[in-house]
Formats: sequence, structure tokens, C-alpha cells
Amino acid sequence: MKKPKQIPARAPLSEAARRDLAAKAEYRGSREHKLRRTWLGVPMARQLPGGRVGRRDKQTTTVCPLTTEQDRKLATSWLRKAIEVGQYRFREGDLESPHKVWYEADGEIWFGLCINRESGEYKGWPIDEDERRGIFD
Repeated sequence: MKKPKQIPARAPLSEAARRDLAAKAEYRGSREHKLRRTWLGVPMARQLPGGRVGRRDKQTTTVCPLTTEQDRKLATSWLRKAIEVGQYRFREGDLESPHKVWYEADGEIWFGLCINRESGEYKGWPIDEDERRGIFD
């Protein structure tokens, strides 16, 4: 079953509004998607039997390989570029920051999820084309 469209549909943002929105967006990251120590501290991705990462009896967690401060800055630049070109989706309750953002870099599609709508902070990880269809359909 297809997800219902946002009601009411949000009007597209102007180029200037997208630039303003992108300027405040920042990649924060999430320890639950990390297997190595990062700028966030100790990783929290759970190792499961069979080499999987996730929560027992739940979906598998995708591991994000970005671990350095340089990586964080790079991901922030991707996030801002994605917003500037309109690669985002708002949810009905979103006021400032779009809930979902995606960007293709180095042959991979990166997915960002807003974790703080007011400050524009995101976590993110690489996804494959099948996952992208599932997230945005």
C-alpha cells in the first residue's frame, strides 16, 4: 500500500529559501550507526549473530563509515547541497527542516534523517537503490 500524500501539500521552496535552509543544516550523526569511535564518542551499533548490526528481532541497522571530523564536515556539505537542489521531503508536522534528505556522492546514495527540527541537525547513512525506493515511495 502506498503511503498517503502530505495533507495539505507543502508549496515548493524558492531557491533563496532552500539556500537559507541549507545554510543552517548540519550533519550530527548517530552513534547507533557507528562501529568505531567518532566525534560522538563510543559507538553504539549492536553486533548481532551472523555479523549483522541492529536490534534483535528488528530491522538491520546500516553502518555509517564516516568517523572523523573531516567526514562530518563532508557529510554536512552533502546535506547542504541536497537541500539546495531540492532533494528532500517534508512531513506534515515539519516546520523548519525537512524530515528526509538524500544525496548521491562517490557512487553511493546517502540518506539523511532530521533528528532536531529546530536546529536542522541530521543523522545519515549510505543506502542502496532498493532501500531508497522503500523510503521515498
